[in-house]
Amino acid sequence: MRLKALDLEALREYEDCEISSLAFRLDDVKDGSLFFCLDGVNVDGHTLAEEAALRGAKAFVCEKDLPGALLQIRVKNSRRQLALTSAAFYGHPARSLKIIAVTGTNGKTTSSYIIKGILESAGFKVGLIGTNCIMTGDVKSAATLTTPDPTDLHRIFAEMLAQGMEYVVIEASAHALWLNKLDGIVFEVAAFTNLTQDHLDFFGTMEKYAQAKRRLFTGGMAKKCVLNVDDPFGRELAVDCENAVTYGSENPSDIFAIDLKMSTGGLDYYLNSFDDIAEVKFNLPGRFNMYNTLCAAAVAAALELPLKHVVRGIRRVTKIDGRFNMIGMSKCNVIIDFAHTPDGLESILKSIREFSEGRIITVFGCGGDRDKTKRPIMGSVVSTHSDITVVTSDNPRSEDPTQIMSEIVAGIKSGDYVCIEDRRKAIRYAIDTARRGDIVLIAGKGAETYQEIGGVKYDYNDERFVMELIEEGSF
Repeated sequence: MRLKALDLEALREYEDCEISSLAFRLDDVKDGSLFFCLDGVNVDGHTLAEEAALRGAKAFVCEKDLPGALLQIRVKNSRRQLALTSAAFYGHPARSLKIIAVTGTNGKTTSSYIIKGILESAGFKVGLIGTNCIMTGDVKSAATLTTPDPTDLHRIFAEMLAQGMEYVVIEASAHALWLNKLDGIVFEVAAFTNLTQDHLDFFGTMEKYAQAKRRLFTGGMAKKCVLNVDDPFGRELAVDCENAVTYGSENPSDIFAIDLKMSTGGLDYYLNSFDDIAEVKFNLPGRFNMYNTLCAAAVAAALELPLKHVVRGIRRVTKIDGRFNMIGMSKCNVIIDFAHTPDGLESILKSIREFSEGRIITVFGCGGDRDKTKRPIMGSVVSTHSDITVVTSDNPRSEDPTQIMSEIVAGIKSGDYVCIEDRRKAIRYAIDTARRGDIVLIAGKGAETYQEIGGVKYDYNDERFVMELIEEGSF
């Protein structure tokens, strides 16, 4: 492709040439690559330009002058340019798709799956991009990031379009929004779930974190907005957003729930959607899942889909890997969930308490090299709402697992707790301690298929390990 066909917002004139690929990492550079010099947290991509040239890069997008006679395209924002150029390189596939973005601290994955289910019930072909996986219809492939980098994202869009997808539901992370990964896409609907503490290692303050989320709902990125007005930040957005559909259960809204009932088998309630009422049954329990179904129903309303498709679509979602996965054992029930924030843990524990007949035993840890300030808060939340707390290792990454655990324990104010670093031993202990009627919650990793220790990813999955315990007859 010719360089001048790539929608470059250059600050000055530049030479044209043929480009074979796009890259912003050295390992991705090929002969004829256009290399983007991104100013990262750890590395300034401008310092990599000469090495990229030696590996075959032909031209460079940069925010400051590069040394030597390299073919340079000066731009104001290299990250934004990466997004715009990736779209152009793959023929602007997003323009031919109806793309729905879901953002929020918690609930993105579940809400996305339900939205996909509703759209498919209405007869559409739907792709999904998120934390768990990438789905083109029913075909799954692995995901490495919640929101892929632009070079991957627009390639995926192009592949989905070629496979006949009409809609794509995507999880929009705060990092992706802040780093301009989604620039240039006009979303059919942007949906907001909630805003609670997370990612302060990157954003520093909740205000900056909220500002990243706000980007999706301002500046013309979305044609319509769906907002949870039971969340304080959702109410703020509702003041600023035109064409908004609101949902909730505690504040006046367009979409709301009536007479919620929960059990281990799921939840049911009456959905009021602009005064059209229908009974909703969902296979996953938890008050937070009521909000996830309301979010999906509000997206359907924004798309003007009949309520019958909402009801059918919600019912067709029977399981979401790593999200409130319940495993029945002879002595207790085990629940595996991705909850890894203070609010996420509090929500799931309160929901379990509403239907639990016995004690709640919670196994959890905190990831290393991430927001440290939430560790004692999570310790406090879990010990407050659990009968027994088992503190263990999550993905310690480059940190010392015992140090992470000690920071969690610093927040524990009440209740019985024990620290067991080995996650497998911690889960064995929790299930062995359980009595009939108890519920063991294994939180934090969800559907992840690895545990990262000392920078090395080891094969591991919570659900698979529990199933191994059952198969070996340990419980």
